[in-house]
Amino acid sequence: MLVSLGVLLSFTGCSRESTLVRGPVVPPAEPPGDEPERGGPPDWQNCFQGWRGQYYNLTVDHPDVLPRPADPPAGTDPTQLDWFEREAFEDFDPTLDFGRNFWRVDEGLEGDPSFFSVHWSAWIRAWDDTDVTLVVGSSDDSWVYIDGDPVVERPGIQSFERETYTFEMDAGVAPIDVYYAHRASDESGFAFRVVEGDVSICFADFSEEEEETP
Repeated sequence: MLVSLGVLLSFTGCSRESTLVRGPVVPPAEPPGDEPERGGPPDWQNCFQGWRGQYYNLTVDHPDVLPRPADPPAGTDPTQLDWFEREAFEDFDPTLDFGRNFWRVDEGLEGDPSFFSVHWSAWIRAWDDTDVTLVVGSSDDSWVYIDGDPVVERPGIQSFERETYTFEMDAGVAPIDVYYAHRASDESGFAFRVVEGDVSICFADFSEEEEETP
């Protein structure tokens, strides 16, 4: 369904769009370590364009935080990492173009707000077969998965720099997941933006789960 076609450096200046949006109600946080339900595809004619953001705190004594040169490298598969276990809070994020100085998790622990991770989830719809172009920048690690397949992989400690990624997407609906972690760099930054492609990204529909709750 998805084929990565390459990476091009983008030197587009940092920009941020701010829109006041009253978002959907974010479902209650799951106990740490539990896999939360993602919710179903939305009503595409009447949906909130945005993301469910699950924010996690990384403790200063975590082996992947402030790694030393002799330490083994961290894993490169976000679904196998324990960075997304100690949930601090959830939020609705209408955009993921945060830019530099992105600090969101502060629980008063040692090292806060320096070390944290985020898992954003939503649904993406391609209205026709299309080439999708994303601009992604992160300090440090980040990944973008569509329907379980990686389309952007940026593991490791790195400075914030926006890059352009292009891939093919067939017409249809699929889950989209974005992972991010800040573990060591002096600066923190994250940016994700669709710059080309006939696609929509919307918050999941949790209404059936709410109705089933006694």
